Amino acid sequence: MVPMRRIVLFVVLCAVLGGATASAVTLRMSLPPVFEALPIAFAEAWGLFDAEGISVELVGITDNQERSTALMTGNLDAVMGDVSRSLLDYSSGRDLVITGCATSTPQTDSVLLGLLSHVGFGAESLGALLSTNGKIGISYRTDDEYMLDQLLIANGVAKGWSLRYMYFNDPLQLAVWFAAQTVPVAVMREPYISYIATYHPPNGSPPNLTWLSTFSGIAPLPSVVVFRKAFVKTNAAAVEAFYRAYAAAVERLNATPRDELVEVGLDVVLGLFFQGANVTGVPQEALDAISIPHFEAPGPLTEETFSDVLSWMQKKGYVVDRLEYGAVVDSGFLP
Repeated sequence: MVPMRRIVLFVVLCAVLGGATASAVTLRMSLPPVFEALPIAFAEAWGLFDAEGISVELVGITDNQERSTALMTGNLDAVMGDVSRSLLDYSSGRDLVITGCATSTPQTDSVLLGLLSHVGFGAESLGALLSTNGKIGISYRTDDEYMLDQLLIANGVAKGWSLRYMYFNDPLQLAVWFAAQTVPVAVMREPYISYIATYHPPNGSPPNLTWLSTFSGIAPLPSVVVFRKAFVKTNAAAVEAFYRAYAAAVERLNATPRDELVEVGLDVVLGLFFQGANVTGVPQEALDAISIPHFEAPGPLTEETFSDVLSWMQKKGYVVDRLEYGAVVDSGFLP
C-alpha cells in the first residue's frame, strides 16, 4: 500500500505543479493604436486572459519601429501589427510567425481610414492634391502606405509620387503634427480623426477638416497577431488560451452597449491611443464622435492578402527576400 500511496501522491503533485506552470505563463505583448487592438486590451481589463490561465502584460508602444525592435530582440513575446510591418520584421529575423488576423467593420456613416486636410491649409479635394506638389503625412512602410499607394494608382498617379510622402514611424506623432497643421495632408485612422475633428481649446472652435478620400473601393487590410516562434514552441497551449480569451472579448465587446464601453473602458482606450493623457483632458465631444466598429472574431491571414502585400513591398524595395506563406503563417492556434 505504501508504494501505491507514493504513486498517488506523485501524480497529485505533478498535476498541481503542472497547473502552476501553465498559469504562470506570462505573455508580454504590445498593441498598436488601432481599433482592431481593442478586443485584446479589453480582454486583459476584463480578466479574460486570467480566466484562461495566462497572464498578459500589455506594453504601451505607439512607435512602429520601436515595437518591431522590442519584438525582434526578445523584449516582447508578441505584437499586433499590420501585414506589411509583420512581413518586414519576419524578413529581418525570421523567428516570427503570424498566427491570426483581426478585422472590424465601421458602423453606418463612419469610416476607419481617411485622407484629410485642413480647410484653408492643404488641398480642398483629391483632384486638387494630385495637381499640386503638396506633401502627405503617412506612417512609413505600413498598410496605410499600401492603401495610399493603391488609391493613387487608381487615380492614375505615377510611381514617383511617393517622393512627396512625409514619413512617420509613430501614428500618434503624425496625428499631433496634423492636428497642429504642421502637416498639410495626412492619412489618418480612427479614433484620431474624430478626436482631431472635435478637439478645440477653451473659447475656440474645432478645426474644419476636408475629406479628400475615404478609400472606398479599396479593400482594407487586417491587423495581424505575430508571435516569436520561440514562445510558440514552448507555450503552444498558452497561445491557444490567448485566442480563446481574445474571441470571448470580441463577443462581449459587440454585445456591450456603447455607453458602458466608453465608461468602463476609457482608461483602456487612453492607454492604447493616447499614452500619458488624462481622462479629464478628453473632451466629451470627442468621446461622442467616436464610432465603435463591429469586431470580427480572430481568423487566418489569407494567402491572397499575404501575396498582394508582399508583392507591393517587393516592388517598393522594402523586402527583397522571397517569403513563403506556409513559412510565415500558422493559423493552427485559432479557436
